[in-house]
Amino acid sequence: MSETETIADTCTYCGSRMEPDSTVCYQCGSPTVPREEWEGAYDKYRTLVVSFFSINLIVCLVFNFWPAASATLTGLIIVDMVLFAVAAWYAYRMRELIAPLLVWNRFSWWRVAALVAVAVISAVIVNFGVKWINRSVFSRELYYYASFRGLQFPKTAMFLLIAFFPALSEELAYRGVLQAGLLKIMHNRQAVVVTALLFAIIHMSIISFFWLLPFALFLGYIRQRTNTIWYGVLIHFFFNATTCYLELHELNFM
Repeated sequence: MSETETIADTCTYCGSRMEPDSTVCYQCGSPTVPREEWEGAYDKYRTLVVSFFSINLIVCLVFNFWPAASATLTGLIIVDMVLFAVAAWYAYRMRELIAPLLVWNRFSWWRVAALVAVAVISAVIVNFGVKWINRSVFSRELYYYASFRGLQFPKTAMFLLIAFFPALSEELAYRGVLQAGLLKIMHNRQAVVVTALLFAIIHMSIISFFWLLPFALFLGYIRQRTNTIWYGVLIHFFFNATTCYLELHELNFM
């Protein structure tokens, strides 16, 4: 042990150096708080995390495999509202963990500009990659705009329901509720990875999984470094908004 390293900086079970705010040791998995306290938190937050994701999974399964829901814009709106309500309810139940994440910590314009640039560039790459796969492998074209063209303001509705609302709802749900709950029962890195996996799985697309996973890992990392969901909301919004813009530009609506 170095002279500058204190007992609190090391795991009492294996002696490994601890990371700040870690719930468990990344080497041996032992809790960093009294075991009785950790076991109580483990039971509480495991139940919250499992029940939260189970509700999300059931709702998404119904939406994806029930034609009456997935074939209409009304179905999409209802599903989005239900998922947001579920996220808001669990955020309220976990408000002691979620409240600090709703403060925009460590705000800086250079970080905003850099993350927006990353989101836009990533969206362009993913958009062309997915379209190439759909055309080359499946011989099909998929357009979000098809669901909105019958509305009075289709482009506005498209940006709201594809870019703005999911960015807010999904970041509150996954980098907020889910990641916060997992951080109470496992190591920080594990929580980021598990959250990313569940986020990619819930979208129920094999093709999308391969870009959603690294995207979600990046969002989880940013949330972990800044202790706020707002940078994630910003990245998520500009990623989805860029996808909407590229589609409208391809259709000559922009």
